[in-house]
Amino acid sequence: MTARFVKTQKEMEGRYEDVWALVDESDETTSWKPDADLSLVGQSAPRQDGAARAAGRVRFTVDVKLAGMLHAAVLRSPVAHGKVRSLDLAAALATPGVRGVIGPESELSLTTKVPLLASEPTYAGAAIAVVAGDTLEAARAGVAALALDLEVLPHLVDMQEGLNEQRFTKDPTDETRGDAEAALAAAAVTIEFALDTPAHVQTPLEPHAAVVSWDGDELTAWVSTQGMFAAREELAKAFGLRKDAVRVRTEFVGGGFGAKQGAGFEALAAAELARITGRPVRLVNDRHAEQLDGGRRAATRQSVRLGADRNGTLTAIDADAVVAQGQGGWVMPVLIPAQTLYRCANVRALTFPVKTNLRAQNAFRAPGVMEGTAAFEQAIDELALALDMDPLELRRRNHADVDQVSGLPYSSKQLLACYDRAAELAGWATRDMLRAPQPDGLLRGMGCATQIWWGGGGPPSHATVRLDADGNATVITGIQDIGTGTLTSAQIVAAEELGLPLSHVRVVGGDTGPNVYGPVSGGSQTTPSVMPAVRSAAAKVRTTLLQLAGDVFEIAAEDLDLRDGRIRSSDGAIDAEVTEVTEKLGNATIDGSGSRGPNPDGFVVHTFGCQIAQVSVDAGLGEVRVERIVAVHDVGRIVNPLTASSQVEGGVLQGMAFALSEEFIVDPTTGVPVNAHLDDYKIPTIADVPEIIIDYPHVPDANLPTTGTKGLGEPPIIPTAAAIANAFAHATGRRAAALPLTRDRVLEALA
Repeated sequence: MTARFVKTQKEMEGRYEDVWALVDESDETTSWKPDADLSLVGQSAPRQDGAARAAGRVRFTVDVKLAGMLHAAVLRSPVAHGKVRSLDLAAALATPGVRGVIGPESELSLTTKVPLLASEPTYAGAAIAVVAGDTLEAARAGVAALALDLEVLPHLVDMQEGLNEQRFTKDPTDETRGDAEAALAAAAVTIEFALDTPAHVQTPLEPHAAVVSWDGDELTAWVSTQGMFAAREELAKAFGLRKDAVRVRTEFVGGGFGAKQGAGFEALAAAELARITGRPVRLVNDRHAEQLDGGRRAATRQSVRLGADRNGTLTAIDADAVVAQGQGGWVMPVLIPAQTLYRCANVRALTFPVKTNLRAQNAFRAPGVMEGTAAFEQAIDELALALDMDPLELRRRNHADVDQVSGLPYSSKQLLACYDRAAELAGWATRDMLRAPQPDGLLRGMGCATQIWWGGGGPPSHATVRLDADGNATVITGIQDIGTGTLTSAQIVAAEELGLPLSHVRVVGGDTGPNVYGPVSGGSQTTPSVMPAVRSAAAKVRTTLLQLAGDVFEIAAEDLDLRDGRIRSSDGAIDAEVTEVTEKLGNATIDGSGSRGPNPDGFVVHTFGCQIAQVSVDAGLGEVRVERIVAVHDVGRIVNPLTASSQVEGGVLQGMAFALSEEFIVDPTTGVPVNAHLDDYKIPTIADVPEIIIDYPHVPDANLPTTGTKGLGEPPIIPTAAAIANAFAHATGRRAAALPLTRDRVLEALA
């Protein structure tokens, strides 16, 4: 290996950072051509662990049981803001079966960047103390024995009140290009639109969970996380350990959707309790705690003003967003759609991150962009109505060939093809026929929305491949498969490059022990980051195998090909099982390691798409039902259509729930959430699932390293709510001032 460093940029949910990519100059892996003759990539394949999942044999973090394991329970604040007057840790420790207690003054709480436990909780559900006992019942008894005495302090949970009082987590931002105000004044046609979007809870099936065990100065943590290497770094820093003294295992994850991007409170608290008790500790959120403190998408209040000429060309965009941040967190890019989705020279985007007595918001699938699209794409439809223009035609006329912020060209963009295919699949040309009187008495309509997101990934990411004498390959990656099927995608890419059947390739992930780094599974970056590294490692093994085959068959390696588990010569004289070569390895193996190369210079990498929704509305009951969603997304090369369709379906359903039912409701008088349980936080069920039609342009991104793939995690959720809201407006001629479109809001809009 001839190694060198190349400085490049890595993107995560719109945030860019400079990184050094480790490049092997001897790696000659080139990108697959758009029309490459691939036998496995692009063909549907079941998950490599599908049978085990279906049979219930896989082990999630919540399933981990260790000898002598203690169970932890958390004392959480019952109020939105308070101050601990007294807390009886001694009484809790004296409770039968209790083995350890930590509170706000415990050592770890004072040394982490953010205190682990709160002496002045600033939101309902904030952790104040944790008790570990022989059983969960003993731990809960210990929590009761703490006898919390809490002084209740004033709270603020209303974002408008926070804006009025100028309570911000960070300074408001005002991003401009051109002169939006002057362009609005000069525009031939203008519209204004305002929308409130709800707080939205991730609600993964597996709650936040950790099981932690110490062995001397070494720590092993099973964590339900989207970022096991981030969790390793977090734990190592908190306890003053070398990274190689911390092993994080994330074998299977029951969902995360952005809420689990590190070690989190659970792993840190369990590790501290395990340290002071000398026994393994398990800390798992119950469902109420998960809904209270697991994470959420922030509520927003947005307004959009648009100006255009009579031909529909956008001349001005003026948008602002009030974001209910809670206690802090990253300010999500709510106004990115307004700034980048369409070609416009005059844009102003003003964001107010308001501080409230709610948990700090965290990432939830397409954070910021989804809620921003929900407002901006409804505004675009209002402009189309004012212009008496087809909404899809208006979008086509304002198509942007370059990134509107940087001025750089996109690495690839097939959005116009997405519009055409979605319109064809949905029957868009005849959509106005839906508005004719219906035999069932329901109102029907069809609406569209555009999607933009990043999803290009980047370095660092590494993989190793080992081929044994039986012709079986093992791929080791840094992937934690959070339910998306990325391990299976790695299996497909490796098998394609090695020329082996899928059954001869096994992919291992979910463990930092081998120290083969992979990124956080978030930001739609896993596939475009990891698959090039897997392919690079497999290509090195393939090269070595063909060289050895040349020795065996006494022929130049370049005259041999490897496909379907067979080695063939270009003249057809040799056609042999791969094991005719590998069996000569004996106990040796052929090993290869690969890394993700740098991102292309001079380009911006984005994903694009279009969704079209058809809805029915019962005007008497105020009920909106989604009958069909057509989703066409430009995400480069599709590695596995089967798991890709699962991603689209899941994103569509979450976006549909955001549009129709899911809303985290807080009592303004107490500051306490009132629906932090699954019986009253309304996630969709199988009865709510509409027909979902999925397609792609199937054009690889030729500028991305080796595989031409982009990420698909976020794109499907982004335009769904906007498309549904636009379909509702098409059906009824009315718009609601807020999402979700609950019956009371629908009836109010129709009144």
